[in-house]
This record gives sequence, structure tokens and C-alpha cells, in this order.
Amino acid sequence: MSFERYPKILYEKRPHKLPFWLVLTLFILGLFFVIVTLNIYTPSLVPGGLRLLSLNKKQNILLLGLDEVMVNGKDINPALLEWKGRSDTIIVLHCDPFKNALNILNIPRDTKIKFPGHGIEKMNYLNAIAGPVLTKKYIEKLVNVPIDHYVVVNLHGLSSIIDELGGVVVDVPQRMQYSDYAGMVTINLFPGRQLLNGKQIIDYARFRHDSLGDIGRIQRQQALMRQMFKKLLDPVSFTRLPVVISTFKKTILTDMKPYEVIRTANFVRNVPGTRQNILILPGGFGQSADSSYWLPDKKGIKELVSMFFYDVEKRQPFRKINPGEIKISILNASKKDINSGKKVKDLLTKHGYTVLPVIQYEEHVEVTKIYAQNGNQEIASQVKKKIGNFGELVVGNLGPPEAHVTILAGDDLANLKK
Repeated sequence: MSFERYPKILYEKRPHKLPFWLVLTLFILGLFFVIVTLNIYTPSLVPGGLRLLSLNKKQNILLLGLDEVMVNGKDINPALLEWKGRSDTIIVLHCDPFKNALNILNIPRDTKIKFPGHGIEKMNYLNAIAGPVLTKKYIEKLVNVPIDHYVVVNLHGLSSIIDELGGVVVDVPQRMQYSDYAGMVTINLFPGRQLLNGKQIIDYARFRHDSLGDIGRIQRQQALMRQMFKKLLDPVSFTRLPVVISTFKKTILTDMKPYEVIRTANFVRNVPGTRQNILILPGGFGQSADSSYWLPDKKGIKELVSMFFYDVEKRQPFRKINPGEIKISILNASKKDINSGKKVKDLLTKHGYTVLPVIQYEEHVEVTKIYAQNGNQEIASQVKKKIGNFGELVVGNLGPPEAHVTILAGDDLANLKK
């Protein structure tokens, strides 16, 4: 008598193998889904050749923000907008998808230039003469880097885009109140952390009636850019991107194609805060013919551009500076210890640094931030070590322009020994 090793019913219940073509199709669809998902949320993990929705090469982009063009006290219809107004904001974006880094160079609108046939002028006048192409040409010469594209944004359009995104939360550092009835400008903002709509954001960004003038305005724009990047990281904001792009079409002038705008926007929104370096063109205040200017520092520009726009093998290190020549500003933002700023000043003075008078900051900060104001992270890192390695290192500007490093003293410095 013979017995079967396994009952027939087990054979009957064994599942059939899927056809090879179906397995292959499912695999390809799954791989495509993963690639698209990574392209949207973490494009830095996608090889360059597969970056469908993000940048796959380095780019330098000139961004110009124009004041609203007025005719007889009225806004011009965006469809008839002339793009040759003075540029209220001038920024060079350096996008590096290989390092997932974004370097933002702010060029003060009052930067002094010499233009044939016009004599001494300010940088913001170039766009009024011959549009963004001329501005692009002069900035390439000034910073000695090629610029691939330009984007001109009208402030009215930017206001609409911010409204589409649901507004942006910012810390208004002081009371901002200003009226220009001839120019139909009214600014009325109160200090504190708050959600601002498009019109309020424009008021916050354009206000320049404080002790730092245009530089203070640039510093607020830098803070605004960091908050905008956080807003763009919100998946809900990304779902609004098609509407934002549609608004862009009506309010921007650019030599970029629509898919290039989408790729750049997706790249920017995915750069982490630690890889965002926000800088101001090196220079200082100057006066000429009853007009104030920002006077470019050629050596400082060369060092900064070399560090943040060139490849590693082409970089030139910052020149060494003695501690006594390093100027440090301190903003006290601690509630736990109102003497934190003074403690830091006394400590750094003992180490031989030149410390400017301590300023009381309006907002409360828990974690100290050390700002490398001229992009020299080595100096900022040394200062950070001198105060016990407290806080976070940031490439940006917050204090007076003559300072090499600004310390925003937070609650964590309450443990700093006197």
C-alpha cells in the first residue's frame, strides 16, 4: 500500500506564481512612486539624473524685488506693468544641489556704482535704466561669478503669493510706523511674534526708518526668508504650489521656463536651515554728494564669494584677524538672566575681543545664536568656544554691520559663570 507524502488538498491551495511581466511592472511602478516621492520631499537623496522636480546642477539666480509702479497715484494693471522700476531688493541665490545648500547674498540697494553717461549712481537704479539684464551684468562684474537666470518680482505679486500661502509668522522687532501720503504708503505694525498677511509682510520688509536704514531692512528680509523657507516646507504649502505658480506668471518677469521655476522652488523648500547661509555684500556706509551709499569692500567680497560660491578646490580662506580687531555685538534676549549680555561682554573682553555696547533685544530667545555676520564661520566658531560652546552657529546678519560676530544671548547662557 502506498501513501502520498502530502495530501492533494495542500497542492490545490498553493498560490500560483505571478507572471514575470506583472512582477516587473509592479516593481517599476513602485520604483517610480518612490522616485517621485523623494523628488517632492527629499530630492537630495535622488541621484542627479533622476531629479525630475528639483535641480540637478548648480545655479546662480538674480532676484530683484520692485516697488509697485504707480501712475497718477494708482497701481498699474499687472498685465501692463513696466518692469523698469528701481529694484527695492537685490539678491543673488547660489543653489548647490550636490551639497543641498543655499547661499543667499543680499546686495544693498544703495550700493555705489559708476555708470557711463550717468556718473555715480546706486545699484537699484540699473533696473530703471535698462531692466534686469543690465543689473545682472553689473552684479556679475561686482562679485565675479556668472549668473544663470534672473527673476523680477513686483511687491504686489509677492503680497498675493504670501496670501495664497496663508500668511507668514514673523517676529516684528520694534514698533514700525511710517506714512508717505505722496507715495500712498502706510506702515503700522506692533512688536511681537505674529501672523502677517501679504500686505503686512511687504510693510515689514520695506520699512527702513531705523538706525540701520537699508541694512536693517535687509536683516529683516533675511529673517523673513528663513520663515518663508519654513512655510514652504509645510506639505500643505506644497499642495498650493500650482496656484502660487499661476500667481507668479502674472507678477514676475523671468528668463526661466516654468519647469525650471518649479525645480528651483522645490529645491529651495527642501534645503534645511543648517544649510542656508544668508549674507550681506561686504562693505560699509559712506557719504558722497549729499547722498548715502553702501561702499563695497573688494577684498571682503572676494573672500566671501570664494567661500560660498566656489568649489572647495578653488576657495581662498578668510584672512587671519587678531582678536583685538574682531568686533562683537551682543543682543540680550534672555528672561532667565537679565545680566547674560554683560557676562558675555566681560568674558570676551578678557579674551581680548572688541565688544560693542550690549543692546536689549525686544524678543525672548531660549537658545543662544552666534551670527557669523561676514560669513567667516571660523571666527564665529572661536567666539562660540570662548563662551563655553553655548548656542547655535548661524551664517546671517542681525547686529550692526561693522560687527564680525553678533551674539543673540538666550536663556541657556544663564548657566554661564561670571
